[in-house]
Amino acid sequence: MTLDLTLSPIYRIGGQEINSLPGLIALSPPQTAARGRERDRLIAYLLLTGNSTFSTSEYMQVVVDAANAFYKTPGALTTALKAAAEKANAILLERNMTTSKNGQFAVGWLTLAAVRESQCTLALSGPMHVYWFGHHEMRHIHEPAVSGKGLGTNQTTNIHYSQTSLNAGDRLLFFGRAPDPWKDVLDDSTPGSLDAMRRRLVSLSNADLNAVLMQATEGTGALNLLGMTKPGIEKKEEPAASSPPPQLTQSPEAESKPEVESLSAHVVQPSAYAIPPQVEEQTPQPNPLVSLPKSTAPRDFPASIPRLQPGQTQPSPVEPAPPVTEAVEETSAPETIVEPVREQRPRPRRREYPEWTRQMAKVLASGIQLTRRMKDGIGARLKIFLPRLLPESETGQSFTPSNFTMASIAIIIPLIVVVITFVMWSKYGQSQQYASYLALAQQRQAEALTLSNPIEQRQAWENVLSIVKSAEQHGRTEETKAIRDEANAKLDELFGITRMQFNPAFSSSLGIEISRMAVSETDLFLLDAVNGEVLRAQPSTNGRGFQIDDTFICKPGVYGNYTVGHLVDILTLPVLNSINATLLGIDAMGNLLYCAPGQVAMAIPLPPPDTNWNHVTAFTLSNGNLYVLDALARAVWVYNGKDGTFNDRPYFFFGGQTPEKQDAIDLIVSGDDLYMLHGDGHLSSCSYSRIETKPTRCQDPTPLVNPFPAYQDEDLFASAHFTQMLFTALPDQSILLLDADAQSVMRFAPRALELQNQFRPTLGDTNPVPAGTVGAMAVSPSHALYLAVGGQVYFATNMP
Repeated sequence: MTLDLTLSPIYRIGGQEINSLPGLIALSPPQTAARGRERDRLIAYLLLTGNSTFSTSEYMQVVVDAANAFYKTPGALTTALKAAAEKANAILLERNMTTSKNGQFAVGWLTLAAVRESQCTLALSGPMHVYWFGHHEMRHIHEPAVSGKGLGTNQTTNIHYSQTSLNAGDRLLFFGRAPDPWKDVLDDSTPGSLDAMRRRLVSLSNADLNAVLMQATEGTGALNLLGMTKPGIEKKEEPAASSPPPQLTQSPEAESKPEVESLSAHVVQPSAYAIPPQVEEQTPQPNPLVSLPKSTAPRDFPASIPRLQPGQTQPSPVEPAPPVTEAVEETSAPETIVEPVREQRPRPRRREYPEWTRQMAKVLASGIQLTRRMKDGIGARLKIFLPRLLPESETGQSFTPSNFTMASIAIIIPLIVVVITFVMWSKYGQSQQYASYLALAQQRQAEALTLSNPIEQRQAWENVLSIVKSAEQHGRTEETKAIRDEANAKLDELFGITRMQFNPAFSSSLGIEISRMAVSETDLFLLDAVNGEVLRAQPSTNGRGFQIDDTFICKPGVYGNYTVGHLVDILTLPVLNSINATLLGIDAMGNLLYCAPGQVAMAIPLPPPDTNWNHVTAFTLSNGNLYVLDALARAVWVYNGKDGTFNDRPYFFFGGQTPEKQDAIDLIVSGDDLYMLHGDGHLSSCSYSRIETKPTRCQDPTPLVNPFPAYQDEDLFASAHFTQMLFTALPDQSILLLDADAQSVMRFAPRALELQNQFRPTLGDTNPVPAGTVGAMAVSPSHALYLAVGGQVYFATNMP
């Protein structure tokens, strides 16, 4: 990290500028960050609109929880950003469902900026604006049709992704709405210094302001929040094993200020830029959450929460009903920004529990009261009844139960009552909730079958799955399984997903990290990423799976006069070759290793190119010629082959057009067409020209085409984590891209690069593939698909 990031909040309410902007947080990667998040710095900016009430700690906790979700999500950067936005959406949606019966709602507009070295990836939810100011240019990022109306209104999280480079002196401005006089400043591509731009923005209007200005400068990767005090964040009850939330990074001035001890409540404040001018007659604001189910019972609010105004009536209590998650009806009514108001003695907000927890607590409380009454009554009766069972002693004294007897009765009877109460609730209470969810799922299923718009169909079936999941928390039956299977089948059809039945290749895990695989008609070769050694597997004698050939040796070492390092890539050779080898491997310095069962491996170095080797990344074989990718040198060298040997000096594939980036991780070749996969998941393509007057042309990036209309409001490829690519066998040749995080193999038509379908494992108990990242993929000449997950290989035959 060579860039320092300085954030300057622009926050004014009622003419008063306030240093601390609620909902803004800047984070460096914690030590417990998931794989892939170790170099990502995160800026999260949440703007709440509506009429709901938030304390300062609740406001900040939404942002902190979203940041936790970001740093706990491995894999692609867009996947982590999506997880953070979905976490914030879930929190706001759950709160809105609780407060909707009182006419209160909150809609979140969220901006997430993940900075990795000189790249800034943005995720916008809600109609947020981002302006990027370079040295001599300006860019406005605002796509409300994609980013939606905000978080907390329904289960679907709308996100607009964007990416921009970030250099020293570049500036970013985040806001939800801006006063009209800002337009001239925003159109200026040379806005001056950070302080000058901030002063100009503040002085142009007297309206309320809520924005964040950020600038990148040369440095060591520090994060500075100017004028921010450390927010008080409520402690959430979490398991002891959970990692602590990321810490807020502050400027030295902010660290010297005392921590805020009291919490302030957040209520609606009129804002000149938040709502249109109001007339004298007040009209009630439409509530976009009126369609939420009234499933929460009235409760007492702490003193920090505003109560009903005089003249309003308290809503009558309603009987508790199973909580049902439905989509919230959206409206185009103008939003009101939720702003902070300071109170003298705020009290901590009472924790809200789910409906089933409150019902269980009521049942247990009633059981305890009943137990106490039964204990007192039975104890009194036993004192009268037990002496009558025994004759009176000669002294005329009656029998009195001992303390031990009474203590035993006091313990046993409550236990019996609690057990009976729990059994009755489990039998009748849960069954009632299950029936409610099942009926709703069946209703939504019938509605989904009547839809024709692919996007509406997708949203409807996703809602059906969510309701079925809630029903199965109270019991799984054939009815819920049938609804779940139909919903998954409909979604697969909309997304172009083909489910394949995979089987484990080995009886147990091999305990290695597999980075590459190669398959021939009879053999399966696995490259161990740790020691650079290749393992050979062949079909078992019993016809079930594969077994390792312990006699096969193909690993780094000294072979004759040559030393071979860790192998970085492998491929199978044609049956007819002069060396009689079945497998070819290559190390980072261009040394080839020919291997075959029952033979000693042979090392032959490739003739080095004119610029020598930097670091070989991958290689491939096409029409007998060898194509070697040296990503750091931004080069692909081509060796003309002869019977599996490559003795001639190579030529440079790109001619006079050298690629700009050094992040290529894989390549494939078909004829004169070359495709390269880059580290950020995008593709580039080149067509080799054999005419001297016509140079080789490349396209970077090469766009991927998604013809499935159900993805119209989502970018499937932006959220994918592509790690490997290959061509399928002839005659129906196509390009396969491995999405490692989703365990998905996407098939594209060559040249047009249009998505044809996706191959994924089956769902449910029949799927043996565990959750996790796919390390490698391979396809056999007989169209069998192989995936390596967690040290085990899984294969599926008859790939269509």
